[in-house]
Amino acid sequence: MSATLRTNFAGIELDSPFVLASAPPTTNFDQIARAFEAGWGGAVLKTAQYSPRFIKRNVNPRIRAVKRNGKIEAFTNFEIGSPKTIEEFVKGIRWLKERFPEKTVISSLIHSDELHESEWKELTTAFDQAGADAFELNLSCSHGQAESGGGAAIGANDEMIEKVVGWVTSTTSKPVMPKLTALTADLPSKGLAAKRGGARALTAINTISSLPGIDLETMVPFNSVDGKSAFQGLSGRPLKPIALRSVAQLSMATGLPISATGGIYDWHDCAEFIAVGATTLQVCSAVMESGYGIVNKMSKGLIEFMEKSGYETISDFCGKALANIVKHNQLDRAYKMCACVDTSKCIGCGKCKISCADNGYSAIDIKDKDKKAFCSKEKCDGCGLCSQICPVGAITMVKK
Repeated sequence: MSATLRTNFAGIELDSPFVLASAPPTTNFDQIARAFEAGWGGAVLKTAQYSPRFIKRNVNPRIRAVKRNGKIEAFTNFEIGSPKTIEEFVKGIRWLKERFPEKTVISSLIHSDELHESEWKELTTAFDQAGADAFELNLSCSHGQAESGGGAAIGANDEMIEKVVGWVTSTTSKPVMPKLTALTADLPSKGLAAKRGGARALTAINTISSLPGIDLETMVPFNSVDGKSAFQGLSGRPLKPIALRSVAQLSMATGLPISATGGIYDWHDCAEFIAVGATTLQVCSAVMESGYGIVNKMSKGLIEFMEKSGYETISDFCGKALANIVKHNQLDRAYKMCACVDTSKCIGCGKCKISCADNGYSAIDIKDKDKKAFCSKEKCDGCGLCSQICPVGAITMVKK
């Protein structure tokens, strides 16, 4: 059986679910053209600001890698919207659609320092007429615009979400997809507010406000802009668990198609997001680190997984994991497990013993004779920490 990555997202047919997120990888139209040639199914343009009134300039430097043992784990940035004018966007959208009519071009909109209905509608009309296939509304930027009442500040307010989405949906017949923030206590209500405003899809999530580190010699946080810094948006691998939760919540609450973004690096990440309701997959940090070519490995891996699992299309397993997500108080308290050590794998490092002793149960010891770990079933509370600490996978959890 052969599988296909073709997918329908809010009525738009894409030849693959892989979409470039609105970020540095979509800074200019020549870049996006190269991405389309490399196999990306769509792109969300760098967010447009209302140029006749106000455009903020970016600062230098504005992107920083968060590393552990020399390996990049994430990025932070305080990059803001595109400095391109409305006319430049119109020209670029037309050029992309003429050259790649089968690819999906999505405009990203945000307000600057003031919220004006006329500006949202003017941008929507201009980009609609230029040929944009859909509109993503940035209601989730965690820095820059958020400080001036836009971005995540709008995305935290149900009434404002519904209002802004309504302005755009009343101006275009094309799909409108608000990009929502995880920085809110009740994300499902935000998705429902967007749905009431006429949204036909949602994007989740955006970056999360952060501070990447401090230069302890100067006491200036990174990135240093002439000796000062500011809070920045965190992207990359650490966002994946938060993004998975957010996509699952929005899918269950709204039933709308979801474009997932946040920590997507390989086909396995893609499959997990589809399993909780995503129809398309937006990528940023992985492209920043490795370039557009990563789409080939993601495509190959996802196809192989689908064929091995018996799925012909993405819709065959889209949301399939949602039925297994319940409220915490619905979990079975009578279901008990304990740690089991595979002595053929155990290297006697003692990490499990320290972890168990210092975190509550003292159920693990190291035998003097063979220097192998041993777990007492009577003492073991089944928390699972040791199985996660073990560096060689010698500990598994089994049912008592």
